[in-house]
Amino acid sequence: MGTSRPPRRHHVVPRFYLEGFAKARLLRVVDLPGDNRFTQSVTSATVENDYYTVESHPEGGDVFERALGRIEAEASQVFRQVTQENMWPLHPVDRETLATFITLQLLRGPAQREQLKQTALAVARLIISASGPHGLQRLAAAHGEDLSAAEAKKTWEQLSADGALDVTISAATHIGHLGYLLPRLLKYIHGRPWALVRFERRGLITSDAPVYMIPDPKMPPHMRMGLQTARGLAFPVDRRHALLLSSPEPFIRGGVSVEEVMTGAWDLARPGTTKDERAVNLSTALNARKRLYHHPDDEQYVPSILPEPVDSHLSAEDIYAQHGEDYPGDPEDWPDS
Repeated sequence: MGTSRPPRRHHVVPRFYLEGFAKARLLRVVDLPGDNRFTQSVTSATVENDYYTVESHPEGGDVFERALGRIEAEASQVFRQVTQENMWPLHPVDRETLATFITLQLLRGPAQREQLKQTALAVARLIISASGPHGLQRLAAAHGEDLSAAEAKKTWEQLSADGALDVTISAATHIGHLGYLLPRLLKYIHGRPWALVRFERRGLITSDAPVYMIPDPKMPPHMRMGLQTARGLAFPVDRRHALLLSSPEPFIRGGVSVEEVMTGAWDLARPGTTKDERAVNLSTALNARKRLYHHPDDEQYVPSILPEPVDSHLSAEDIYAQHGEDYPGDPEDWPDS
């Protein structure tokens, strides 16, 4: 008897979460910048085939998908407490479960995989730019190949052209990166004071990147959107609830430990206003990657002006600009390594 193949359809945003924005398990979908809109089942939304499949893993290719299922099952119970049972603040154990889910959602999706890819491409471009034709000659010689100056120059020019390089980030690479970062980044979610904003009538939307950071204008430009340095984070929990995570700095200055903040002792809940709804929904739209999702009755709460899909291109110049430095475009300007 043959063994059955593990499910190939993987949700990059959990199905149980999307159901909080659905009506009879149906969502309205908005493709950025908003020209294409349609209805889709939560079963099909945010699905990518084999997105988390780890080929040749001894425990099966779906080992990570199964682990996600266990985490999502626990998180769904916490979501129910918040959205249906009006339980707030959460028990510290449940709060940690939700913090883990939020951190995981930041790391698991296509945006993070794309960032890994663009970082690898940027590093490759930097190495090629720094090496120059002479560097390619030395590299070829180190591998026992004789490359003439003309051949090296032509090859270098080809590799330096836009679109000449490509990188594929495997599921195993992405998951390994996630496993490394999750315990290190969790504290920057868990250790913030949380505010639950409840809406009576107004509706919230979500996206393919539902957790987003709110920049701190007091920080240098290249540090405003780091998980540690962001002013806050926001997460639409369902169409009637939003979670806002603020900075712990005022509490720390006041002598409150991060450990005490983690217990939820300083968490609060408040009713949402029209201004809150507009701010959360606009931020959700601006931080989406390619798609927005909303309840079929909430079309009016989708912002009228929407961004283009995220441009995934990240050049070497972009990397340097993020660090407030000028990119040394001429390889001759690079220091010796």
